[in-house]
Parts: sequence; C-alpha cells; structure tokens
Amino acid sequence: MEKFRIRDVTKENIEDLCQICTPSEKKDHPIFITGMGEKRKWATKMLQEWGTFAKLAYRGTTALGLIQYKPVPQERIIYIYCIFVPEKDQWQKGIATQLLSSLIADMKKPKLWFDNKPALGLVTRTFPGAKSGQFSARLFFIRMGFKQVGEDPDFLFYPLEEGFIYQPVKKKGTEYIPQEEDKDKVLLFHGPSYCPFSYFFLKKTEQTIKEIAPGISIRWIDKSKEPQEIRKRGNIEGCVVNTKPIKSFVLDQEDFQKEVTEALK
Repeated sequence: MEKFRIRDVTKENIEDLCQICTPSEKKDHPIFITGMGEKRKWATKMLQEWGTFAKLAYRGTTALGLIQYKPVPQERIIYIYCIFVPEKDQWQKGIATQLLSSLIADMKKPKLWFDNKPALGLVTRTFPGAKSGQFSARLFFIRMGFKQVGEDPDFLFYPLEEGFIYQPVKKKGTEYIPQEEDKDKVLLFHGPSYCPFSYFFLKKTEQTIKEIAPGISIRWIDKSKEPQEIRKRGNIEGCVVNTKPIKSFVLDQEDFQKEVTEALK
C-alpha cells in the first residue's frame, strides 16, 4: 500500500481543504465560488475555535483526500463530519484508511478539550454521498471496526477506550418558529458550511421550486450576516415553503416535489 503524507489542516493549507471537493472544471463557476467561500468561513472559524478539525492526505503537494471532525467535550467524543476521496483514480489506494488511522492515533492522546484525557470514541452519521462505483462511507466505517448506534444503520461509533459503548445524549432538535412575513414565500437558509456543495443543493432547491411555482417570492437568508433572522425562526436550516419546513432532499425528486406542492396549498 502506498504511504501518503497526512497533514493536519492549518492556516498554511486551509485553502487545499476548501478546494479539494470541488471539481476543477467547476472552480470558476459562481455557485461553486460561493460554496467554497462558505466552506472557507466555516474552516476559519473551526481552526480558531478548536485548533484542529481536519486532516488532508497528500501525494507530493497534491491533496487527495480529507477527513473533517469536531470535538464534543461534554461527551468526550470526536464527531466525524465526513471522509472523502474525490478522484476516482485515487480510490482503493488506502487514502481513507490512512486518514482515519491518523485520527484514531491522535485521539488516543490526552486533549485539552477533554480535561487532558483521550477521547472515549469516534462517532459519525453517514449519508448517501458516494459517487457511482465508490465504496460508501458506511461500508468503509463498518469495515474499519465501527459499530451501529441503536437502530439507525447510518449512526456509527468506534470505541477508543476499552468497553466504551456510545449512548447518544438526547438533544432538543431545532423547530421552526413560523413568522407572519414568511407566508406565501420560500426561505432558503445558507452560510458557513463544511461542505461546498451545500450552496449548490440550495440553488438546485430554488430552481426546482421555481419550476413548481414560477411566481413565488424567494428569500435567501445568510446566517452569518443576518443571525437574528435565523434565531427568531428557531435556528432552522435548509428550506421553508409557506411557513412549512421541507424535509425531503431536493435530489429525491418525487418526494420533494410532493412536499413542496402540499406546503403551497
């Protein structure tokens, strides 16, 4: 197996992290420029807050893969946002394995966030983001020794301390607080994000809704510029149509169109 150089993301290589997921032919497209900008804001804040939050795998000076995560001090765990190797010709070469192995080795050491103790374990919630022919994140994590949390097949944990079994802390989910001004409108919430495709999918959402309801008013709310607008709506994310949060993903075309149509009644 080829040995790759694994580097923590710092101020020096943060731009590599912001660009790695975006295809080279899309990097000059306005939507992806915005998406990379929102990732840059997220990454800068994470670096300031935690000091370490991502690793990149390199061959020479070229970044080939990433793993992104955050400490959760109250649970003494590390939450993994995603692990990704974008280019097909770099799949099945051990890049993801080496990235995860580096994170595991790191988190077995004492950390200030955990009162100078190591992490108890790693936790992740996978999602269907694999490209055609790519090994899914869920199968990768299972192969690496992760175990399922409860009945959700995508909710996984990896113990770093012998005998540790992850018990999720029950958190109150965000709940949209309807506003009179939101009636007969579409709201799209965006801002700093760990994924540069988040903005792309919101633009796809906008386009699809315009096809369903061509004349409807659409408002974009940037959570980094209008935090008060987010707070008064219950810190909701994604899309709201006529005061109803849309739960379906835009690529689940039939369910999404049905839900939007119902919300407009």
